[in-house]
Amino acid sequence: MRASAGVAAVGCSLLLVGSSATTVAAEVPASTSYAFAPEARAVEGAASSADAPKLEPGGIYTDRLAPGETLHYAVDLDEGSSAYLTTVVVPEHGAAVSASDGVEVELLTTDNETCSDGDRRFGTGSDAPPRPITVWAGRVVAQGADCQRAGTYLYTVTRMDGTDHGEWPIELRFGQEPRLSQLPESAPPVDSWESEQPAPPGGEAVRVSGGTGFNDAQPIGEGVWRDDIAAGTTRAYRVPLDWGQQLALTLDMGNAADAEEFSSAYGEVRAELYNPAAGRVDDPLSEYYDGEQLSIEALTPGVHYGNRFEDTEGVDRMAFAGWYYLLVTLSPEVADVTEDPVGTTLRVSVLGDAQPGPSYATDAVEAGFGVSDEMVSQAAKGQTDEELAAERASDEKRQRGYLSVGVGLALGLGIGAWYLIGRRRALAAAGPAPWAG
Repeated sequence: MRASAGVAAVGCSLLLVGSSATTVAAEVPASTSYAFAPEARAVEGAASSADAPKLEPGGIYTDRLAPGETLHYAVDLDEGSSAYLTTVVVPEHGAAVSASDGVEVELLTTDNETCSDGDRRFGTGSDAPPRPITVWAGRVVAQGADCQRAGTYLYTVTRMDGTDHGEWPIELRFGQEPRLSQLPESAPPVDSWESEQPAPPGGEAVRVSGGTGFNDAQPIGEGVWRDDIAAGTTRAYRVPLDWGQQLALTLDMGNAADAEEFSSAYGEVRAELYNPAAGRVDDPLSEYYDGEQLSIEALTPGVHYGNRFEDTEGVDRMAFAGWYYLLVTLSPEVADVTEDPVGTTLRVSVLGDAQPGPSYATDAVEAGFGVSDEMVSQAAKGQTDEELAAERASDEKRQRGYLSVGVGLALGLGIGAWYLIGRRRALAAAGPAPWAG
């Protein structure tokens, strides 16, 4: 069966934020469990656009945002590269956020014309588990679209008034997609993708430990993965998706052995999927958890450059190859159901072979908008970045060892040959031995 536009997709949201070359390395706030990027730089957004600090393409920055505050940042955009500015909001640990808490962002010209905007709140109704959330604004290069001129633009971040009165740490990401060397094909019809959820993979699960957000998300590939998630926490995972590929996911939450049989307590399980620019793909998927096992399923559209021009929600954000991020959150109320972490199994299928992508003028993988063989291998092994770095160092050390042995062997053979040649020449110069006939 082939899909229609209403393909189910795990909800997710992402933000890109720029970095400033003049700032110093940011300190990770001790009051939040979110792991900020080690290379992130501290920046101070300005109340006045005249004093807006500059964010650089590919940069990651940290700042703090008070209730009702609007901060301004400046970015330089060229005339040929699509750009995405994402804000990741990270409430302090234990913050009492409500559904009304959230942020708004806007990308503007210096003449105060809006290029794009977005807003994101923590929840709807009474459901607002504290967790990292993202919102983004950007400039997509397209004929006849707004804000195509090269120059300086302003990115504003505004915090909506809510119940939490403390400052929030925020992370800003400024992603710049390489310019195209030629125009890509238009996106295939939305009903051309697989629409039926495939049977989830079976077999023995591999143990992993999910990260806290986009910077330390646990790589996973096709197969079965096992983790434990505690109440009030978010665990992050990432899967590489190449052009033309779809993600099929089944999230199994195990039963709680210590849950009371007739208890009315329950909490929420929420799954959100984000694209390589940290933009949420679609609305989150959520279920109430009362101690009984449950499953959440998701099937995304295929990745295609032309999806960005589609009007269908859940399709337009599937427009980049690269790492796709899955954030799974258990609300604090799950602690009323069980004191133990909940056993979680992720069953991952990547549908379709990788297809040729658009012709970029520069390296898309380096810019964060592509998939390499190393990324696929890392995900298949469930390797963290630290484990991958250690493997690289071991391989380099082994190669240096092989090189040393080879050089030593060649040098030894050369010295031996030189000795034999010298010996023969010496014998020839001495003439025949006196007993020779």
